[in-house]
Amino acid sequence: MYIKSRIERIYREITELKKILILEGVIDKEKSEVAWRNLLILSKEISARWEGFSAVEEIRNQREK
Repeated sequence: MYIKSRIERIYREITELKKILILEGVIDKEKSEVAWRNLLILSKEISARWEGFSAVEEIRNQREK
């Protein structure tokens, strides 16, 4: 009986850990999506304010050096 009760307890603990991991995965995914959206928004803002060479021109200048 001792082994059976111990296995059941371990099984319950594993089940709880799986739930925690699933929830953390969802939270991390949400954080990643928010960060990506923020990056896209900031990218557009930076591009709109940019006054220097374009990226293509900068690469071309670097290659010529």
